[in-house]
Amino acid sequence: MTLDPSQYHFKEYIGEHFRPVNQFYKKQKHKGSASGDERVFIIEHDNDIVAAVRLVPFDDYYWLRSLYVEKTRQGQSLGSQLLAYVHEHIHHTIFCFPYLHLDHFYQQAEYVLVTPDNLPQNLEQLYQRYNRKGQGILAMAKYPPA
Repeated sequence: MTLDPSQYHFKEYIGEHFRPVNQFYKKQKHKGSASGDERVFIIEHDNDIVAAVRLVPFDDYYWLRSLYVEKTRQGQSLGSQLLAYVHEHIHHTIFCFPYLHLDHFYQQAEYVLVTPDNLPQNLEQLYQRYNRKGQGILAMAKYPPA
């Protein structure tokens, strides 16, 4: 399938609630759900959400969670394009805990591996908790340009 960029609309989701985003995650059988003061970025196609990512704000950084592209559209660079769109709008350090097999994907988006002890304390605790569950994750960060 050829990607026609004119058919996709990238935007930050602004709404009274995150119900459409959470319905997208549920439809994809993804456990993520947006809430509270998170910033959520999406890609729409024919007014349907086909990709989404959540960013949890902290004092001077964000925690990227639940980057997910609709299964039938995976492999078309939508995830990479959504990350690039996020980076145009977020000018703070972004941390994430991707699964091991996504290492190359995030490195191509200029994320670097970080040791858990170099994470902010609250994220280090979350990382350790996820790691104890045997989820096979990495700690990565994208730093803003100097």
